[in-house]
Amino acid sequence: MMSFRPVLLLACLFVAACSKPAPPTSVNLRKGFRTQLKVEPAQRAPAPTPPKELFERVRYPAPLGSNAAYVTPVREGEKRPAVVWIHGGFNWGLDDFAWAPSPRSNDQSARAFREAGLVLMLPSLRGSDDNPGAREYFLGEVDDVVAAIDFVAQRPDVDPARIYVAGHSTGGTMALMAAVLSPRLKGAYAFGPVADVSGYARYVPLLGQARGPELWMRNPVSYVENLRVPTQVIEGSDEGNMGAFGQLRVAAKDAPLSFLAVPGATHFSVLAPVTELLAKRLMEAKADGPAVRLTDAEVREAVAAGQE
Repeated sequence: MMSFRPVLLLACLFVAACSKPAPPTSVNLRKGFRTQLKVEPAQRAPAPTPPKELFERVRYPAPLGSNAAYVTPVREGEKRPAVVWIHGGFNWGLDDFAWAPSPRSNDQSARAFREAGLVLMLPSLRGSDDNPGAREYFLGEVDDVVAAIDFVAQRPDVDPARIYVAGHSTGGTMALMAAVLSPRLKGAYAFGPVADVSGYARYVPLLGQARGPELWMRNPVSYVENLRVPTQVIEGSDEGNMGAFGQLRVAAKDAPLSFLAVPGATHFSVLAPVTELLAKRLMEAKADGPAVRLTDAEVREAVAAGQE
């Protein structure tokens, strides 16, 4: 299932020791951490075959084995920028959301990137489709995202100096953590992430059981201080996860993390106009130039134009 409804509105859920921010060594501690909280999938089945003119179904090497992914077909010519996109919801598998018609008020397909000419990769993560492993919810899945970034960097039509990760809702939460862990990235864009995943417990009981390291190892607020990649958090200001902005801003300290609240947009309607704008800017950006950082003025214009 894709991103959930009603829109998740998270208040500050940091209580007692179970949700204290991780110490500064959180990234190093993560390497040796082995979670005891996992959910085995009820069934495993291959991802559906996509339209061949839009995507290839491939396998990429991930920490637990071979994972499925959709990726736009290889094209001849100049090397292009690439985006690894992580969709929302709690099943990070693949289906026809990637190509089926969607309303502009809730288009989670990331189609804007491939339509603008970027290489687009939609990875399936552990415990989804016929991939190995169980669902860990915001832990091992992040390592799979990093592996997907490494995979797309090897494509003959990809410029390895222009690789980006982006995602929406729960996918934005994981994109934010992957930006900390992947040295290959030029930039990262997290649409509507949260700071503390314990707020997802109403949807995933496992996250309600997480305490101490089991929780803070899964929390973006534990890692953002270690960001070295320019990263932008984007959310519709009318309805969404705006409560995460303050927590992430404090935790980031001097890290290159910026925030963009988009007036006139919600957690879902922000996607179509802003991904279209972002795709255009990423195609125009030079490898030796600064990372693209969207401005308040241009996203306001993009949203307003989409409402005309």
